[in-house]
Amino acid sequence: MANAAEMKIGFVDIPYLIDEAPQAQAASNRLEREFAPRQEGIKAQKVVLAQLRKKLDGEDGELDGNERASVEREFRKTERRVKRDEQEFREELNIQKNQEFKQVRIYVLDAIASFAKEQDYDLIISDGVLFANKNVDVTEQVLRELHLAGDFESDGSSSDENKK
Repeated sequence: MANAAEMKIGFVDIPYLIDEAPQAQAASNRLEREFAPRQEGIKAQKVVLAQLRKKLDGEDGELDGNERASVEREFRKTERRVKRDEQEFREELNIQKNQEFKQVRIYVLDAIASFAKEQDYDLIISDGVLFANKNVDVTEQVLRELHLAGDFESDGSSSDENKK
């Protein structure tokens, strides 16, 4: 068994890698593109809601009793729809985000393991470290490897895989 003086030990900051990895940035861009139309739809519904509110709050008494009741019903109906759509949007976005970043985390962990094997590390540590000397911090080196691994395409695979 190797003694401690002969061991090659490294430290990685996994949250930093996940935030900075090009694969994470590609995942964020995909999510933004995918959910932008729905977000715009919700914004449009809010504009309609604001117009209805303005109509109801009008001080010039332009609405008679029946019209006012009709506008109030439409306002409540639109308000419920906006709240429901916003909640569904947030839930679906969170589910997708969790799935995307689970894949990114797996990719980052695989890259760390690959890096450790290629560089002959005996131990790579991460979470729970109270101190890590810059001499053992290999986070930036692993991040360079992630950048070299290729950008993620819109389907989640790396460009290297697409060439096969």
